Formats: sequence, structure tokens, C-alpha cells
Amino acid sequence: MTAISTLLSVILMPMNLLLYCKYAYEADVVASLDFNSLFIALIIVISAIGLGLFASAKVHSYRFNILANKVGNYAGISLVLFSALMSNTGGSESTQVWEHSWQFYVGVMLPCVAGLIIANILTSFLSLNKPERV
Repeated sequence: MTAISTLLSVILMPMNLLLYCKYAYEADVVASLDFNSLFIALIIVISAIGLGLFASAKVHSYRFNILANKVGNYAGISLVLFSALMSNTGGSESTQVWEHSWQFYVGVMLPCVAGLIIANILTSFLSLNKPERV
């Protein structure tokens, strides 16, 4: 599922970016986006996931799996913190994340919550065990 969602992200992430930028900011943010950098970042992510899948298929070690899981978790947390800190530095007050109305936060949160609900409903119909559903 991770590999499929990552491959779909090549199309869906730029589409979401265009949609959110158009309605979240008053300035024409889309015109100033560097799409080359965006696609380079996508290629890096897809390469990292491909390398991870390759390593998982070739290295059959419990210790390696634990280490890779920890490194991935630390990298993910670091990326979230870095993104949160960097998105609020510089720029005008109208682009600060805390300056938006509650509808903005609901709109950003809704796809994540809807995805979790739909995934749990579908996996319930497939009779998966509760830990496997998540």
C-alpha cells in the first residue's frame, strides 16, 4: 500500500498542492512554485521507498528491521518538526499557519480522517484482525 500510494503521489501531491495553495493563500502562490524542486523531492521519496523495499526483501534480519524502523521514525518526526518550524519563519503575517480560520484546519484534516475511516471500514469488510486494520 505504501508503494502504491507513493506512486500515486506523483500525480496527487501536485494536484493537492495546487488546490490548497489556490484557496489557502490570497497571493498567487502557484505561480511562484518551483515544480522542478517538487518533482526532485518526489523522485527522492520514491527512490527511498524503493530502496527500503529492496533492503527488506534482501536482508532478513530482525535487528535490521528494528534499526530501519527506528531510523525511519526519527526521520519522520524530524521532517514534521522541520516543516512546522520552517513554514512559519519569514513571509508576511497572512501566510502564517495560525492566521487561518477554522475551515482551513478542517479542510486540511478531513482527507486524513476520511482516509482512516474508509480504510477501517474496508478492512472490516475484509475481516482483518483489528491490529491489521490500522
